Amino acid sequence: MDQLHAAIAALGEEDVRALPEATLTEQIDQLVAVLHQLDSHLTRVANAVLARTFTISEVVAA
Repeated sequence: MDQLHAAIAALGEEDVRALPEATLTEQIDQLVAVLHQLDSHLTRVANAVLARTFTISEVVAA
């Protein structure tokens, strides 16, 4: 999770307005590819969490 938060923080600090157009285009292509991978992993994790069943113990009054 720390690495994910660090990546989010790094993207938040990126000032794309200062990048040359060629660099920006290259980075956008890379970012789109990474976003597709991230979406795939997040979907997998979300589906795994939703598939879990949690046992709830019944409390019996004494």
